[in-house]
Amino acid sequence: MRNIRRYPNSCLNVLMSVAMIGAVACNSGNASRNSPDSSNAVAATSDDNGDSPINVMCIGEHINNPPESFHYSYKFANASGTQESQADITPQSMEIVRKDSTGSHSYHGVRSDEQSWNSAVLDLSSLRITGLSARLQSLNHTSALSSKGSESINGYNANTYGIDTTSAKAKDKETYETLFGKGSFEKGTAWMGADGCIVKLILDESITQTNGTVDKGHYELERSKK
Repeated sequence: MRNIRRYPNSCLNVLMSVAMIGAVACNSGNASRNSPDSSNAVAATSDDNGDSPINVMCIGEHINNPPESFHYSYKFANASGTQESQADITPQSMEIVRKDSTGSHSYHGVRSDEQSWNSAVLDLSSLRITGLSARLQSLNHTSALSSKGSESINGYNANTYGIDTTSAKAKDKETYETLFGKGSFEKGTAWMGADGCIVKLILDESITQTNGTVDKGHYELERSKK
């Protein structure tokens, strides 16, 4: 078991806000294109017609304040390597296993110990999720999303959405590329639960950086009811 660095509560609050919950929308025309990890995000709200937008950052609140017991899984892969987090989460405890280029480690967090719980939340945080949320937020209510109906998945009833910026209408595609770089794209599928939060996401993306390099990534994120 790896020793987790202990942070002052004030630092924990800031880090958790940045990494897992997000604070500022990134779809106003001033979105950062320097790095997928540098984008900020805001929790999505419902469409006027009742459709559920894709909300990824809400998973941070589910981890920090679990409404039920669930299994959380996050996988990311790009040219630099892979990252994977698996966690069994209850309102009282977390059992975490993380794997990346440095190896594998496990961590046990308990709600009755604030320091332990905050460290567990940080252990599952990822700035890439924050950046990903910003990009997906910019797609909500555009032709890059298509409804695929509803189904039961991972123990939840969910609405299914296809994601494909390359097939979006010209104006929506242009807006996305203006925000995140010419040739950038998102392709995948999202399953949104009745509570308005992501149940499962499978996504491939390509983001063109300001220096002309291309950052390609593959995401898998899901929660499963226990």
